[in-house]
Amino acid sequence: MLSKKWSILVAVLVIGSTLLAACAAPEPVVEQVEVTRIVEGESETIIVTATPVPPEPEPAPVELEGLWYPIGTEPPTLDIQLATDTTSHLIIHQCIDGLFEYRGDGSIEPSGATDYSVSDDGLVYTINLRDDAMWSDGVPVIAQQYVDGVVRLMKPETAAEYAWLMYDIEGAEAFNTGETDDPETLGVKAIDDYTLEVTLKAPTSYFETILPFSTFYPVRLDLVEEYGDQWTEPGNYVSNGAYLLDSWDHEAEVVLVKNPDYWNADAVSIEKITLPIIQEDATMLALYENGELHMSGLPSEEIPRILEDPVLSEELRILPRPGVYYVGLNTLRAPTDNVLFRKALASAIDRKMIINNVVQRPWLTPSSCTTPPKILGYQEWGTCGYTFDPDTAVGYLNDYMAEAGYESVDDIPPLTFWFNRADYNEDVIEAVAAMWEENLGITVELRTNEWAVYLDYLDQCNTTKEDLAGCEFNAYRMGWVMDYGDPQNQLQVVFAPASTFQYTGWESDRFEELMDLAGASFDMDEREAYYQEADKILCEDEVAIIPIHGYERNTLVKTGVTFEFPPFGAPAFMHWELP
Repeated sequence: MLSKKWSILVAVLVIGSTLLAACAAPEPVVEQVEVTRIVEGESETIIVTATPVPPEPEPAPVELEGLWYPIGTEPPTLDIQLATDTTSHLIIHQCIDGLFEYRGDGSIEPSGATDYSVSDDGLVYTINLRDDAMWSDGVPVIAQQYVDGVVRLMKPETAAEYAWLMYDIEGAEAFNTGETDDPETLGVKAIDDYTLEVTLKAPTSYFETILPFSTFYPVRLDLVEEYGDQWTEPGNYVSNGAYLLDSWDHEAEVVLVKNPDYWNADAVSIEKITLPIIQEDATMLALYENGELHMSGLPSEEIPRILEDPVLSEELRILPRPGVYYVGLNTLRAPTDNVLFRKALASAIDRKMIINNVVQRPWLTPSSCTTPPKILGYQEWGTCGYTFDPDTAVGYLNDYMAEAGYESVDDIPPLTFWFNRADYNEDVIEAVAAMWEENLGITVELRTNEWAVYLDYLDQCNTTKEDLAGCEFNAYRMGWVMDYGDPQNQLQVVFAPASTFQYTGWESDRFEELMDLAGASFDMDEREAYYQEADKILCEDEVAIIPIHGYERNTLVKTGVTFEFPPFGAPAFMHWELP
């Protein structure tokens, strides 16, 4: 019979062995323990050897099948003619071949087309299509399907937001606004199965830069009619591009697989693409560092660590992505209805401090006007618009107060600032508001909401001038990434007084005239002068908007992945390769 002392020592030994199992070392651990045994009143010391504990194996590295490329939100739609957001366009671009595509160096290459020619008068574009392209259900890709895509885009009942982009085409605006319901009046014709003809209402210098855009994507009307609203779901969604829509687990992930019938299938090396929906950059980065993603966004709070990390800093890719992050101003509501007050606001923002200290992204370019670097009409920082000058800002504020009859800054109505909820936006907008309060002494009230709700509120305000004047915002946050490589895509498309993409209520006959002159001219020096004058009217004379910074495509991509991001539009994964 064992003594109580012996029993306790054995129990301790068992516990020690269990602890060793829970904290396994790289090599098996053999533990020898001295214990005292008492038998019939006599004691002796013996050596007890514990059972060796095997090491816990290192976790196997994650093996990913195909490319894992996260997206930050559920795609709003995969309808070719309705999509306007970057997430939807990313997916559509893999499945649908347009006429041409932008490559990584900004050049334009044939895709569904082989080439094009322009008539001597600059009005008629004749586009030749490849005759070996098939849809994934075996139907040939023909010119009429490109015509159908444009007609569907332009139909008023489609309510496509990008319809305006085709107004340079003969008859397009009249058809889109319901003046006529005859699609034959549109200047888009199928001459034969493999020849598309586009006729413009006037020579347009920037038109060739639009040819790669989704407004020229083809559509299969037979499938739209057969499946109705479900035509964009897996099984119904046919492709003429490099990938097929294999599955779409809404709010979770989208999966694409290689299209074996694609005309250039031999050039497509990645067989499968998984697009998990990950809304938080911090979650995305954690998965990336764990080897579960091939790319990741950059949480602002992690950027210092990323820049200092020897691996992550090497995997940080900073690439051109022309666009502008800006604050729009409601010119119809006090106090932002006064241009002196708007100039004070523009002069009171320290953009460089926001870039370097608030969001800590030193690669961003501060903007005082809208046109990005390397785009026709770009003007150096400070040569257009306003840079940070608090004394100048106060001077404009004092002039405004004298004109408005205010004796004290406290008499100025509070400024209401709307923005959509996102960590980055909150950092920037809170900094801008703090600068306005500190440098001008005004009161700023911030209002925020989710992106879809935010856009809906702005759109509801923008139906008439009266509605906009009555809407309870003075400033709003917005950004624009260029769809194609001409400044017209920002200055006219986004910021012209008639554009539905801006919510300022501003007016300028000269600006409108400059846009017409620039669009009609084929002299690059002349066009540049027109665009530069227009940018100054927008950001300096009238201050309808306040640019904050340009965009760059900054992302983490794993070493060994061959990637290509074009400056305009979504990347085409058919040009990517995995190690």
